[in-house]
Amino acid sequence: MKNQHKRKRRTERKSKTKTKRQKRSIRNKREAKKYIDILNRAYMTITSSFHDILDKDDYVLLPYLKTSIKRGWKVLNDKKIVKEIKCNTLCMTVTILNWSLGKRAKLDDLDALQKLYLFFISYLVEDGELSKKEVTLKHALYKIELQIMEKQKDLEKYTKKGDNRNIKKANKYIENRQKHKQQLIESEGKNKEGINGGVFHLDVCNNVDCEYLHEYQMEKGQKYSDSYSKFCLNIIELFKGVIWLNMYRIFGKIYNPLKVPITSNKLDININIRNSINKLDLVFLPEETMYFEDIFYEKHTLDRLRGQNFRMQKSYWVYNGIDMRTNKLIKRTVDHLKNKHYIVAQLKVDTGPNWRIPYETKLKIMYENFINFEKGLGKLPILKDISKQIKNIGGQDKYDLQEYIDNSITLHWLYMHKENIVPYIKEFVV
Repeated sequence: MKNQHKRKRRTERKSKTKTKRQKRSIRNKREAKKYIDILNRAYMTITSSFHDILDKDDYVLLPYLKTSIKRGWKVLNDKKIVKEIKCNTLCMTVTILNWSLGKRAKLDDLDALQKLYLFFISYLVEDGELSKKEVTLKHALYKIELQIMEKQKDLEKYTKKGDNRNIKKANKYIENRQKHKQQLIESEGKNKEGINGGVFHLDVCNNVDCEYLHEYQMEKGQKYSDSYSKFCLNIIELFKGVIWLNMYRIFGKIYNPLKVPITSNKLDININIRNSINKLDLVFLPEETMYFEDIFYEKHTLDRLRGQNFRMQKSYWVYNGIDMRTNKLIKRTVDHLKNKHYIVAQLKVDTGPNWRIPYETKLKIMYENFINFEKGLGKLPILKDISKQIKNIGGQDKYDLQEYIDNSITLHWLYMHKENIVPYIKEFVV
């Protein structure tokens, strides 16, 4: 009787444990489905297609997604990291998105769509240590094989057209890459002489390199290998699709990402940059010319002192805010900015269509265009829209997003903390 009670208690404990495990599994699969549905929608909207690429078996990606989302939140709020996100050309659009999410107090304030964007921040933000790594010989050989296959496709097109010049060039390329492949095989990857094309360089935008970075997870079993392979093969399209869904929420006013239209190719934004200066935590970095030329300094003592301190490398100033009464951008020493993250735009003011004109004439045109921007006169810079396009990237036609800034006066947009502004000016401006 005593033994029967013991066996019964053990059975009950096992049953409870099993029930907890089952509940956790159900909960995880439900959470995974939420992310998978959004990723499928992201893929469909960027490619204008109507088929899913992920399914219920890809729930194995959930632990990786959740870990990377947490890391993405840390990266977004890290004072030391300039948020330079690879594999896209939407510098202003992405910077605004980074700023809008960075204002949130905690990660739990974000929903699944916003968290997926954080995943891509984790994966795609410039990593100094990662960029020094090289892929394995196996992956390098695979990249060469893919290059050969792509060129063979081109060769077929040239052959149909009878384009003898390009046929000759394609054959020569294929022959050289095959020699390089054999050279690496025979030397076990040690002889890299003459081998270019970035086959050993680690590029997170490349699906082969993505598989290399996730080799540990892919070796856990066939299910993991299949899921990570699908994910890596489409990672850039998924990233751009997640951006598209987030921007559609902000500017298209469709909150539910699963209801964003698949066939829409353009999203109107229409942000007047001048009118947005005081609404955003925005800093303009002057061009090098603006730092050095007296014409960009007023005659009063404070502004002249700013110029002197810059030339002596004592301090650096930026534009932060606009006085709408005087129509003047407000200069501030970087040390006097608030201790937080900013949208940082690098100025590039038009100097006219004729690059042969004298420097003094260019300077005058540049100054006049800048003053007109301050006063709100003439054609002003406006982020008009973002649109879906097909672009040749790395020899392959890829789905891409482009932003259109009408009458732009900027070269680049970034999201960074005050602490990074002076080092960035020193490295990239002056």
